[in-house]
Amino acid sequence: MARPVAGRPRRIAFAQHLVIMARSPVAGLVKRRLGREIGDVAAIRFYRSCLSHTVLRLASDPRWRAVLAVTPDKDVAARFWPSPRKVGRLPQGSGDLGRRMQRLFERLPPGPAIIVGSDVPAIRPGHIAEAFRVLARGDAVLGPVPDGAYWLIGLRRSPNVL
Repeated sequence: MARPVAGRPRRIAFAQHLVIMARSPVAGLVKRRLGREIGDVAAIRFYRSCLSHTVLRLASDPRWRAVLAVTPDKDVAARFWPSPRKVGRLPQGSGDLGRRMQRLFERLPPGPAIIVGSDVPAIRPGHIAEAFRVLARGDAVLGPVPDGAYWLIGLRRSPNVL
């Protein structure tokens, strides 16, 4: 049986986690600015399409474990969420976006974790795979957008092992 080399810490492989954050697809709760421009019905249709495509495209990839983090919390068991097999759901909890993301990072098992929104139409599994590759070499990864925001945030989250 192989043994660790003396003086070198043993590397432990942790599962990779992908969290897709989603709001209940209800008029007035999602895509409000877009709704003012194109109408609430069209905005909800757009959001539901993005949500479904994002979950179906990303959650079925075997390279990571996917979970749908939903808000409001009372809708975690609602039937309107796209739900491929093996995709869990968990509530985001209260607070601003930063607090909700922090809570999600804290609730997941150890290992690299990436959080994305549910309304990024161009997101592909290759983007997520590349972000996990970056996390293998660093502590954090961001997917920036030109306006200064981001569409992806990830943390290595490796605990200290004695």
